[in-house]
Parts: sequence; C-alpha cells; structure tokens
Amino acid sequence: MRPEGRRIRLLSCFWAALLSVAAAAAAGVAQAADVQAPAGWAVRASEHVYVYTVPGSAAAARAAAAAEELEHLYAGVIAPLGMRPLTILYPLFPTVERFRTDWWQFSAQGYGDLVYAWGAVDHSPADVLSPYPVTRAVVARLFPRAIPFLRWGLGEALADLAAGVDAHRHVRALEASGQPIPSLVSLLPPADFGGALPVSYPVAVSFMAHLLQTYGIAQTAAFVAEVEFRYYDVEPLFEARFGTSFDAAERQWRAAAGRGPVAALDVPTYLAVTQFVYRTTLAGSPSRVLLEPEGATVVDEAFRAVLPLRRLAVAQAASHMEVAFAAVEQADRRSRLQTTTARGVIGLLVIAPILAAIGLLIWPWLRARRAERRRRVRGESAG
Repeated sequence: MRPEGRRIRLLSCFWAALLSVAAAAAAGVAQAADVQAPAGWAVRASEHVYVYTVPGSAAAARAAAAAEELEHLYAGVIAPLGMRPLTILYPLFPTVERFRTDWWQFSAQGYGDLVYAWGAVDHSPADVLSPYPVTRAVVARLFPRAIPFLRWGLGEALADLAAGVDAHRHVRALEASGQPIPSLVSLLPPADFGGALPVSYPVAVSFMAHLLQTYGIAQTAAFVAEVEFRYYDVEPLFEARFGTSFDAAERQWRAAAGRGPVAALDVPTYLAVTQFVYRTTLAGSPSRVLLEPEGATVVDEAFRAVLPLRRLAVAQAASHMEVAFAAVEQADRRSRLQTTTARGVIGLLVIAPILAAIGLLIWPWLRARRAERRRRVRGESAG
C-alpha cells in the first residue's frame, strides 16, 4: 500500500474513533441528564431502573439490591410484553413525611419513556419491594386507552406472576363464600366495571392471569393494545387474536380458576379492603389523595396493603386500612378543632368591637344614672 493511502486510512480510522468517543460521551451526558436526582437525593442507575435514595438513610444501603430486584422484575414480566422499552423511576422514601414532601418531584419526571412507579416508604430492613406499583404504572403507560377491565387486570396479573401469587384464589374464595361472580361481558363497559366494584377487580385480574397462562405475555399484551377503549369489539377481536370465542374462553377460565385450594374468607372485610386499595391506588390518582390531610399515610398504607391482600392475608391488609382510616379521623378531629377555634377567634374579633361600641354609647347614660343615684342617696341622708 502506498504511504499516501496508509495515511488516509489511518486518518479515517482516527476520525471514526473520535466520532465514536464523541457519540459515547454525548450518550453518557444524555443519560446523566435523565438521572438527575432531586435536591437531597442520590440515584443509582441500571439498564431499565433508576433507584433514588436519600444519602445516609437506611434505604441507601439497599439501593443496589433494589435495582437488581427491579431489573429481574423487568426481565420477567415487562420486557416479554414486546412493547417499547421503558425506564422505571423508583424512589425509596426514608419516611412518610419525605414521601409527602417529595413524591411530586419524581412524578413530574414520569413522562415519555420514563415511568414513575411511586416507589416505597422504607419502614424496616425486612420490607419487600412490591411489584404491583411497577407493573401497574408500566401497563398504564403502555396501554393508556385500554378499558379498566383489561388495563388494571393485566397490571395486577403481571405482578401476581412475578410475586408467585395465585390470581385465581380470590375468585374461588368469593364463590365459596356465596358471592356471585358476574359474567365477563357485563364487566367490559367501564361504567359497569366501576359499578360492580370491588368484585369486578379480582375477577378481571383472574381472567387476565388466565390469558397470560394460556397464551403468553406477548399475545395477551397485543390483544389489550388492539382493544383499547373499544369494549364493544372485545368478542370479535378476541376470536381473531386467539382463535376461540370469548364465551368459550370464559368457560375455560371458570374451570381453570375453580381448580385449587379454597381459602375461608371474611367477605365484608375483604370487600372493604379491596375497595380501599382500588379506590386509593388505582381508580383515582394517588396524587389526589396525597393533597388531602394525612394523604401520605393513606396512600402509603394502601400500597402496603396490596401484597398481603393479593396473598389473601386479609387481616394483615385490613390492619393497613385501619391505620389509614385512623389517620384520616385524626386529621378530621384536628380540622374540626381548628375550625372551632377559628370560628371562636373570628367571632371574638367581630363581637368585641360591637360590644365596645355599645359600651361607649351607653356609658354616658350609665354615668348619669349613677350620679343621680348618688345625689338621691345624699339627699335622703341630709333629710
């Protein structure tokens, strides 16, 4: 090779290497910009997860383990959805108070391919990271137009799969307790799904878990993406996707869900806890509750109740609900006391000037009466 050609080739390689380094640096800068933590927080970034912790807190020592656990969750039930890759923002709040003050800073970043998964309040080293906030947030981002039956059912069923929870156990326990299980078609319209709460919630989870077990995660996700808001097209779309009728699938689901051990169930408590969890963490945005007095405690306890509820540890889930209700009652008492005090102060500020004005008006008359009485007394004494 001629010297000129060798020099040109070396120069080309040099420029190619320089461009590669520049591109890598630019990618690194972009990633660093993505993982900027709010003031007072540190971030540990992995491939699909950003775990945020407060330096010096007990949770900070568990950031690496949390990131590894969440990556395992991502690989197990999120990547198989076959949708676009997402990045999970997951803060480990050291206290409920820090949750109350800082949640919005992470929520504000959760747009595009960044998904805020609410994280967890680190109450003790024994706390287990719950997969439910993550799968719910991801499914809500990937399928924002899907009907509640499919969207919430899929999000919960994916978490059940990751947590090793029998999603059908709820339906068996409800049925054994004499609770009627409605037909699936009757739960597809969003308004009817809401009207059938809280029973519609575990039914949707059980049916979506059946689809995951029968057809796989990718096929089930593709079906949810096809349906979107068109609940009236579920039956033909189901048959086109899976090659069987929706009615036949319901019969298969009921048969599959009916197999297995049946747990005794305190139905009123179960329904109350289910409604509490659903209303707080799913049906409405938790941010709405967080704006209320003691809202951080209510949302934290609702999230902590999800895993024991899915495991049918109803008493444990109910204890979280009772803590939340007690916090709300305490906040209401404080609010009533503050209202009474404020009314008293306002009343005093309003009445005091009026009383003073009346006193100024009648004081001359009172003084004249008093003087007249003195003169009368002196006159009687002189007589």
